[in-house]
Amino acid sequence: MNRIKETREEKNITQKKLAELLNVTQQAVSRYENGSRVPDEQNWEEIAQILKVPVQYLKKETDDPEGWDLWEKETGYSRKEIENEITRMKSVQHVIGDCENTQNLIAHAVANLEGFGNTDRGILKNVALSIDKLLQELNDRYEDPKKVAKLSSDSQLKIIPANTEISDLIYDDLSAEAYKKALETLTQAKRDMQNIPNELDLY
Repeated sequence: MNRIKETREEKNITQKKLAELLNVTQQAVSRYENGSRVPDEQNWEEIAQILKVPVQYLKKETDDPEGWDLWEKETGYSRKEIENEITRMKSVQHVIGDCENTQNLIAHAVANLEGFGNTDRGILKNVALSIDKLLQELNDRYEDPKKVAKLSSDSQLKIIPANTEISDLIYDDLSAEAYKKALETLTQAKRDMQNIPNELDLY
């Protein structure tokens, strides 16, 4: 038996309301709760999000409704480290999403600690990753797959000889000079973006 019913009642959510939020029938929720039907992974996630507890708690894989033991195990950060970051986030009023949802707070705190959240360092790192996507798009649009395949010594890794001219890689009707300039611009922008946190000693 799972903890869906117990947790739903603790949160003062009716079976009918949970069914509406999940976009399923009340009968389906009843079956989830009595164990005669098992939610799929997406439904588990949706139920956990609505009830503001980890999926593992609903499945009785942990007895902690906040899932601190799971977060510590999965992230390597101690509860104290995560709590300190949550305190910092709240003190500067920089909480994204539901500030009453502990799971949301923990997730954002962990993202911040890992350097991918809503800190200066995290924001700039994500922008740098976006530039990577732009570089990939540039390559995809300029490079002729037939030419690349012909020149590459490894079809999987796309290893091109170092002395290859750009014009030997791209479509014949595109400018090698424009491609080179665009690559240089984006690559430099990525480097500059990555350097900002260290230059300014940002968190």
